Amino acid sequence: MSDNSVRSGDLAAEIKKRVRGKVTISAIGNIMRGDDGLGPKLIEMLKARNVKAGLFDCGTAPENYIFPMLTTLCDTLILVDAADMAIEPGLARVLNVDDIANVSFSTHCPSPRLFIDLLKTGNENLNVFVISVQPKDTSLGIPLSAEVLKGLETLADALTEALA
Repeated sequence: MSDNSVRSGDLAAEIKKRVRGKVTISAIGNIMRGDDGLGPKLIEMLKARNVKAGLFDCGTAPENYIFPMLTTLCDTLILVDAADMAIEPGLARVLNVDDIANVSFSTHCPSPRLFIDLLKTGNENLNVFVISVQPKDTSLGIPLSAEVLKGLETLADALTEALA
């Protein structure tokens, strides 16, 4: 797996080169488990910025959003989730679908790979990639860490720029 961890505008360039056509962003996370709640927080931030994409806060049950996402007729699906990648908390990494077997997604099932496979059923040309953010702490009942909040600002800036 290549190291696509980025701290700044490089993230926007990495996203932009992977995107084609109409975009949907699907974010997964448990808001009750600290940094695992980064997905829902990102969707909240992107809605406030009026980002040009379909936005889905899938919480801990992304499988419940398969049909609504399929009806958006998007060309590119960006899946965002917290994952332990053994990098600095708050840093994002852009991953190919094949790379996600090499990272540990935090607290939910089914695996993002199963979710992606279900979405691609009948739409094999769907362009899918994953943006993972390294959590600091996913303990129950704590807020998002300062590191992850800073990383989410960077990611929100990058997505806003890449999808403009």
